[in-house]
Amino acid sequence: MEENTRRLQSLDALRGLDTALIIGLSVVLWSMYSACPNVFWAEMRYQMGHAPWEGLRVYDLIFPIFVYLAGISMNFSVRKQMSLGAGSGRLLLRMWKRALVLTLLGMLVNGPLVWDDEAMRCASVLGLIGISGALAGSLVLLLRKTWAISAAAILILAGVFMAQYLGGDMTIEGCFNAKVDAALCPGKLHYGVIDPEGPLCIVSATALALGGFLTGRLFSSSFGVVKRLSVLVIGGGILILAGSFGPCIKNIWTPSFVLMAAGIGAILMAVFHLVIDVLRFSIWAWPLKVIGCNALFIYLFTHIIAFGQLTERIFGGTIAEFVNKGWIGVAHGCAYLLLAWLLCLLLYVHRIFVKV
Repeated sequence: MEENTRRLQSLDALRGLDTALIIGLSVVLWSMYSACPNVFWAEMRYQMGHAPWEGLRVYDLIFPIFVYLAGISMNFSVRKQMSLGAGSGRLLLRMWKRALVLTLLGMLVNGPLVWDDEAMRCASVLGLIGISGALAGSLVLLLRKTWAISAAAILILAGVFMAQYLGGDMTIEGCFNAKVDAALCPGKLHYGVIDPEGPLCIVSATALALGGFLTGRLFSSSFGVVKRLSVLVIGGGILILAGSFGPCIKNIWTPSFVLMAAGIGAILMAVFHLVIDVLRFSIWAWPLKVIGCNALFIYLFTHIIAFGQLTERIFGGTIAEFVNKGWIGVAHGCAYLLLAWLLCLLLYVHRIFVKV
């Protein structure tokens, strides 16, 4: 196997797990407490919700990990396109075209495109993914060298740190992000005074995408398996330790939050790579890969189409008849996730991979 050319199966699987949590698995895990009210499922329910402000839960990491994985994918995409003769200009055009499409799709996910500042939310998860990816890609094409890209990520986080600590306090009303969002973010804001996908959050996410790109470059290097895994685990641990020294606030993407997300992402990637790519124990990961190969598509499909109503229409009466009351939420979540997975399987079997 050529490490530089073989598709990274662990990347698809981890992206699939992340997407599964987005489209329904988190609901299943959250609902399990109603069926089995014990300490374990109480903690799981807690982890499947956002921290109100400062703090870190599993659910807070879902979209940041997606940004990190998108950075890894960017490395392979850029390498492939450059090997086919694409120049920097063409790559930049593709990146920013993708950012524009994702921004518009993200607005559509938020609600109808009514072009009303009081009704339309312009900031979105997809917009953050697209723009941060384009910004990171632009820096990659400009800087090229690993040390320069690393320095850019550090400088971005240092700049955000200075802005947040000198430009306001760490409250929702007084933080620097609130001032930036009020000045630069059109439309309504998700939390009234701030938006967790606002302009300054996109800047922070750019550093995370660069971290993902550097991880992808590690997989494209000539490093052996032991050295590669060591770098991921030790580097991830250092990032988590560094992130523990500051306030970890997902809603404004503090540098500490970005460092924690990057560190956890690196360790997860190391574990998945070891188990799936190195030890070749991959049968269990196949259902996740089915989702991971069409992650953005299934996210869009389940959020734009009334997918929950479709699930209710197909399974609603049956579930109510045959499932105990405490398990109804779990059953509905499983039905929702199953329909989404079957749609991904249909695309996967026919080798249809929807790219944005």
